[in-house]
Amino acid sequence: MINVVSSSMRCLVLSNPNSTSHTHELFQAIIPPLAQVSELRAVYTEYPGHARELCAGLRRTDYDAIIAIGGDGTVNEVLAGLLGDDPAVRPSAAELPALGIIPTGSANVFARALGFPNDPGRTAVVLAELLHAQAYRRLPVGLINGRWFCVNAGFGLDAEVIGRMEKIRASGGLATPWRYSVVALNVWRKLRKATLEIRFHARCTDGENYRGTAAFVIVSNTNPWSYAGPIPLAPNPDHDFDNGLALYAVNDMTGPVGFLTLSRMLGLPVRNVARDLIDFRETRIDGIEQITLTNPHPLKWQVDGEYVGENTEVSISFSPQAIDVISPKTA
Repeated sequence: MINVVSSSMRCLVLSNPNSTSHTHELFQAIIPPLAQVSELRAVYTEYPGHARELCAGLRRTDYDAIIAIGGDGTVNEVLAGLLGDDPAVRPSAAELPALGIIPTGSANVFARALGFPNDPGRTAVVLAELLHAQAYRRLPVGLINGRWFCVNAGFGLDAEVIGRMEKIRASGGLATPWRYSVVALNVWRKLRKATLEIRFHARCTDGENYRGTAAFVIVSNTNPWSYAGPIPLAPNPDHDFDNGLALYAVNDMTGPVGFLTLSRMLGLPVRNVARDLIDFRETRIDGIEQITLTNPHPLKWQVDGEYVGENTEVSISFSPQAIDVISPKTA
């Protein structure tokens, strides 16, 4: 139970008023517990990228915490604004406001990986208690071609799926797990006929180097990589936040085994015999410090669930202890 009537803590709350999930009832559930522990300033974002602009240059002398109401894309914007455009001169975590999250997106991977419930009202109560206790966890982030990410970056199949889903959302469709599955199946049917030769070179924090070729690649900061509704998708089960990035790659998506691989990625159960066949096609590498992905032809790529564009090469690096995050999990 929170008893604080007044507090010297200052928080900036950012939300998108045009989001269909942001209702009057939602804010009635979210704001009161936060207002008990902090002096709040609420700002609505007005266009894509506005949250990044609002957070640019902010320090802990301005606000103790930035609370992002939204999904992983909103969190990414806040993170990008706080860390700035130049990785060589990014502020230290101690200089920056802590990051708090109220999940209202379709997947909310980062918030759920931190241990928050996938419910905005319940999360607000938990977040307020943690904010009052200053229960911060200093976490790493990733950097891909100059863009920060907190969840994952993908090259190939998953980016193609996200690109199509963005078009569906833009036309008013809902981003449900079922719709993701249907889109993923259609993308797989298209890409399995193509010759994909994504080459990766990964250097790990222990000095080991790995090279290989894959049909598609996902590089994660979080574990799990994503969620299929309530089901966590964890292709790198031993990965954790603090030991570097994790790579999951599939070297062949063709034939029945390719379909089974896609099914397991989407959280569908597969039999033990099928798992052995799938494992043979998969590559998992944890503890990555730097990785380069190349493909002979431009391929789509995504960052934190947002489609970015097409490239023949992307460079990804691990940035440790980058940001203090309000989190139920301490490790």
